Amino acid sequence: MERFTINSLMPQVIDQLDPKQFALPNKSTTHALVYLLHQILAALDSGHNFIRLFFADFRKGFDLVDHSVIINELENLNVHPVLTRWIKAFLTNRQQCVKVDCHKSSWKTTNGGLPQGTCLGPLLFAILVNPLLKDWNGRLKFVDDTTAMEVVPRCSPSLLPLVVQEISNFSSARGMELNPKKCKEMIINFLQYRIPCNQSMFINSQCVERVHSFKILGVYLSDDLTWNAHVDHILKKANSRLFALRLLKKAGLGHTDLITIYCSVIRSVLEYASPVWAALPDYLSSHLESVQKRALKIIFPDISYYEALQSSKIKTLECRRDELCRRFINSTRKIACNNNPVHNIIRPSRSLGEHDYFLRRPNNSATVRTFTERFDNFITIKYM
Repeated sequence: MERFTINSLMPQVIDQLDPKQFALPNKSTTHALVYLLHQILAALDSGHNFIRLFFADFRKGFDLVDHSVIINELENLNVHPVLTRWIKAFLTNRQQCVKVDCHKSSWKTTNGGLPQGTCLGPLLFAILVNPLLKDWNGRLKFVDDTTAMEVVPRCSPSLLPLVVQEISNFSSARGMELNPKKCKEMIINFLQYRIPCNQSMFINSQCVERVHSFKILGVYLSDDLTWNAHVDHILKKANSRLFALRLLKKAGLGHTDLITIYCSVIRSVLEYASPVWAALPDYLSSHLESVQKRALKIIFPDISYYEALQSSKIKTLECRRDELCRRFINSTRKIACNNNPVHNIIRPSRSLGEHDYFLRRPNNSATVRTFTERFDNFITIKYM
C-alpha cells in the first residue's frame, strides 16, 4: 500500500520539490556530493574566493515531526485531497511500546514523528523541509541532511550566520530542533593572503564548532580538499572485513563464492561514492589497492596478484574507479529531466553534425577553462 501511495504522490509533487533535494528518483548521495564539490571547486578556481560551509543536524529529525505541518505542506503542493487524507490516517493514531527481554510496556499513541524504515517516510520529510533555504543558492539537501554553502569573496563579510539563523527559525516554527553540538562549520580557504574569518555562528547562544574534516553522506570532506581522512576511514572499515574472508576460506568456501563476498562486502566499501574522490594521488591509490591484493591473496594464496585478477575476472581498483566515473557521467547525461542539478552541469556530448568539419578524434564535449589542477581533475571536468 505504501508503494502504491508513493507512485500516486510522486508525480503530483516531483516538479514542485526543491531541485537541490537529492533524496528523489534519478538522484543519489553521489549526485549530491558531486554537485557540492563541483560548486566548491568552481568557486575556488578563480583564486579570489573562499568557501564557508554549515552542516545542519536536526535533533531526532524524524521523531519531532509535527503531522499538521506535513499535511499543510501537502495542501500547499496541491496534492489530491483523498491522498492527503490517506497520508494523515497513515501518520496519526500510531501506537508503540518498549520491549526489554521478556518485559513489554503498555501501548502509547504517538503525537508526532515519522515512522522510520518505511518507504513513505523519507519523501514526507523531503516535503516537510521543501521550503527551507529556497532563496539561498548554496544549499544541499538529502532527506534530513542539510548543508549550506557560501562563496565569500576576498575581504567581504560572510552572510552565513544569517542563513544559520534562518534554518534555526525554520526549525522552531515547525516544532523541530537543531542540535548545536552536532552542527558543524568548515572553512575552505586557499587564498594566498588569507584573511581569518572571525565571524562565529551561534545556535541558541551556543557557538558552532569549526572542524577540519566532516563526514557528509558517508564521505569525509576535509578543508584542504584532500582525501586522506576518507581513505583512512574506508581502509579501516575494509580491513576489518578481511578477517571474515579468512574465516570463510578456512571453512572451505569456494573461490567463486569468496569473490562474490569480497565484491559485495569489501570492494563496495572501497568504491562508495568513488566518482567524488576518484582523483587520488598515487600513494592513496596504492593504499586502496593493497586491500584488494590482500583479499585476493586470501582467495588465491599460490598465485600472483595479476594472475589472481585474471582468475577472478575482476579489475584493479584504479581501473574500476575510472569505469565508475565514466558510467556516472553517461548515466547522468541520460536522465530525462532537468530536476537534477548535476544533469545541468554535465553538458551532453556533441555529435559530429554540429560542426562543419571532421576530426580523426573529435572532442565531443565543450571545453571548460580551468585554472587549478584540482578542478581540472574533478569528474565533471575530466570526463566531459
